[in-house]
Amino acid sequence: MPEKVTTTTPRILVLNDNIVHRDEVKKVLSRLYEVNLFDDDNVALDAMHANSPDIVVVDEHMLSDGSSHFLDEKRKSENLNSVPYIIIGKGGVAEKPDAIGGDGPAAYLKKPFTENNLLNQVASSMSHKVEDEWTSLPPVQRSTLQNTVKEFQGISEAIDKGEPLDIESAHESCEPLVESINNNQYQGILDSVKGHHNYTYVHSLRVATYLSIFGHAIGMRDDELLTLATGGLLHDVGKMVTPQGLLNKPSRLEDDEWKVMKGHVEHSKEILDRTPGVNRGIKIIAEQHHEKLDGTGYPLGLKDKQLNDLARMSAIVDIFGALTDVRSYKAAFPPEKAFAILEEMESGLDQSLVKKFRKVFEST
Repeated sequence: MPEKVTTTTPRILVLNDNIVHRDEVKKVLSRLYEVNLFDDDNVALDAMHANSPDIVVVDEHMLSDGSSHFLDEKRKSENLNSVPYIIIGKGGVAEKPDAIGGDGPAAYLKKPFTENNLLNQVASSMSHKVEDEWTSLPPVQRSTLQNTVKEFQGISEAIDKGEPLDIESAHESCEPLVESINNNQYQGILDSVKGHHNYTYVHSLRVATYLSIFGHAIGMRDDELLTLATGGLLHDVGKMVTPQGLLNKPSRLEDDEWKVMKGHVEHSKEILDRTPGVNRGIKIIAEQHHEKLDGTGYPLGLKDKQLNDLARMSAIVDIFGALTDVRSYKAAFPPEKAFAILEEMESGLDQSLVKKFRKVFEST
């Protein structure tokens, strides 16, 4: 049976008495979440007591002197105390949420910010509970998840600033993943990352894991496995500058939207090109995982012998990961259906590698 998708859309409460700014925030967030707007803290509190939201977004100007009736009352409520909140502002006293009580996972988003900044911060804040659950995992699984999610946050910050990535840090974050593959302790990683709200991170870690499992099964070891793991984690870094509305659009993309979406590969190339120390294998994974043997892939339309085994493996694993990912608008395809689709792509994918990957998957 396919994996079930929760029918409850996450709920966000926005507290801001500036109607223009409030509506701008709603416009961005309502693509993915149920958004309730309030301009009065007492009314907002009453609504929260009646139906607790998943997260609160409050504008800094609603707070005064580093304190707030709203946050004070939220803190006193057993049901609302742990609800995470984000403060949006220009850099006032509330920039350090702990200074105003720290009543739940708190974050500060400084103006001006992009749509992606806002959506990424909401996803990060909503994932605190999932990340807290990782602490109970065995050490190698816990380290894999904690290290890679921290690395992903650092990657996002570097991209926002137009800076090169720290490839050594990326390698180090993936070392526990390689260890988990070598010791056959990776299932907990795949299971525990599912509930995280940053989809690009979830997909990237799953691709990194499956690609490493695949490589290990066909004899790759040591630095080769680290290249697979790091390449998988970084293969979609270009999506961090792709509009989140497109990445999460539940309906078919229009032609102009699809053109923008496909541009994430070129963005990945640009990001990796300005990053010193990136090896050829990582670049192949990032730049060629959408290429097809029959030349119908993108961005370069490479075909046949122009694609080595690393590119062919990456294409298979990326499609399998996307099909079996859970999204807010679709259930995960069961593995047997995903493999059936891979096998139908006879001219585009290396079917000998598809068979090997299926054998690897079914034996785990």
